[in-house]
Amino acid sequence: MGMNEFNEFKQKFRHFSKLCTEDYLIRYANKGLFKRALKELDQGVSVQYTWHAASVGCQLSEGTECTLHATLDEWQCSCPSENICKHVLIAILYDQRQQTVGHDAASEPSPVMHDQPEDSKVDELSEKEKGFEKDELLLVKESASHGYEWPTQSSEENARFRWMLGADLAPMLKSYTSTMVEEIVFRLRYPEDIQITEDTLLTIHLKSQDIEVSFTEEPNLTKALCKLKQTAGKMAKLEALLRYRIIHGLDDTEALSVRAYEPKFSLQTVRECREMLAGILRTGLARLPQSYMAQLETLAIAAHSSNLPDVERNLRGIEGELQLFFKRHVRFSMQTMLDRISKLYLALEVLVQSEITIKQQSQLVGSFRSKYFTVPSLHLYGLGAYSWETRSGFRGITYYFYCFDDGQIYTYSDVRAVYYEDQQFSFAEHYAAYTPWLPNLTFSQFTGEEVQFQSVKVNEERRISSGDGAKLSILPRTNVTELDFGSYLMDISSALQQQPDSIQLFAEPKERLAIIEVARIAEHTFNKQTQDLILTVENTEGERLPLTLPYSSDWQSMINRLESGFGSQKLEHFYAFVRFEGKRCSPISFLKGQTLLSLKLDSGSGRMGRFGRK
Repeated sequence: MGMNEFNEFKQKFRHFSKLCTEDYLIRYANKGLFKRALKELDQGVSVQYTWHAASVGCQLSEGTECTLHATLDEWQCSCPSENICKHVLIAILYDQRQQTVGHDAASEPSPVMHDQPEDSKVDELSEKEKGFEKDELLLVKESASHGYEWPTQSSEENARFRWMLGADLAPMLKSYTSTMVEEIVFRLRYPEDIQITEDTLLTIHLKSQDIEVSFTEEPNLTKALCKLKQTAGKMAKLEALLRYRIIHGLDDTEALSVRAYEPKFSLQTVRECREMLAGILRTGLARLPQSYMAQLETLAIAAHSSNLPDVERNLRGIEGELQLFFKRHVRFSMQTMLDRISKLYLALEVLVQSEITIKQQSQLVGSFRSKYFTVPSLHLYGLGAYSWETRSGFRGITYYFYCFDDGQIYTYSDVRAVYYEDQQFSFAEHYAAYTPWLPNLTFSQFTGEEVQFQSVKVNEERRISSGDGAKLSILPRTNVTELDFGSYLMDISSALQQQPDSIQLFAEPKERLAIIEVARIAEHTFNKQTQDLILTVENTEGERLPLTLPYSSDWQSMINRLESGFGSQKLEHFYAFVRFEGKRCSPISFLKGQTLLSLKLDSGSGRMGRFGRK
């Protein structure tokens, strides 16, 4: 039985040894180490092998001892090197030569067994590399507008890496945590330039990240080679494989979703919240006692403790809306109240039934804090800042940026919870504060700049993190007329046709934003009933669009200046950056040339007059 085990491992090791081609060993170690191993073999170093059940002892003639397995992921050597050493390579290469001599002494030697002079070997390798650069390196852009070609290969060569397209992902993902898979899924949303080299290995180079992964013909991710160590290398291997599958038209969404999303929450709290909402609907607002305010607060706290963040947010939103109702406030909206209750009730009903996918369940539960993942670089153009306050008790300022890299809008938000009495948030103070990335750059300056981030963390909603590690540099600001805003650029007629948001349980919440070219501000009025300032803008064709700004004591100075028309008569031929809220269109900022005016935050400081003179 013991002898059979030795023979079985010996055959397994011999098979592994044959797979250790020149390309494989060079990429696992490096070219210099490989050349030194060949040189010592040519100078007469020999190896004695002692076979065991799961390893082989290798005694080199110069005294070094190694223990090898049927993989390069595990080995031991008596030399002090912490990385793979020349002795391990010598033990593998010597076994290859012995097999070649034993089978056919007259056969043509493989590239790793020749006895050519050292200079000849270097020249041959250099010519080989030149050939790959010319004929077999291929740049692939993951975009529907870019095509890609493959180097001509024989059917035998193509078959060696067929496992990369045909393998079942589920077993491979078992060694990855849900957090790791979630980060890789996030990375895949960003387009990536890749180079593919196919020889004895299939090598994928992720260019923007400068990461190279080489796959063997063995269907095992652990056998792939990557210079990155530990978790980073493990994630790079999976990302490279997934990108390779994507450009071949494979969709791994389902397998990835099962591993990436694992929500855990209290069903008892879900049922209690559902019963309370049903009680509101049965009773009706006219007969609803104010005691429901306390019930909403209690259940919001319970939802927080039960890992139901989106339920907590929605309960606080309903509580804020109900508070407006009891105060008979002009801002109370019956439709908004009904929409909030309906959406939350439907979400709770679906969670109780548990007849949805894990990803959909995760979308309904939400998360307390978004997970942020590092993006190599972001080239951003400031679009403006918007101060806001929610009925669920939060205040903040959101800064908007257009990204040159992917044509999307990114945000940075400075937010505080103010539903406790001792919590306050001054818009003016926070707007004048310094950014965490550059010590002398205030947020009011930051929002009007064109910037370049390096190694910045971003979440799935394209929100930028203020965490350590990001580097920010200021670039010359491009004239707004020279930018292509893609689908965000909208004319007035299209803006007038915008429909209110429909209730969608599983759709990611997405702010509806647009950039509209404006010829002039035609008129401005203040609606005393709704407490709204309405700026009516007009384009060159005479089409008009009302822009609505709600009144608040924090923005009283701004409202007064805009209502009096301060500087607005001089505002001509500019862009309005707006957000759609139901049927209303609210302006965030005006852009002209290289300058920017954030209406809620800059108009009260006199910058509107300077903006109008630009």
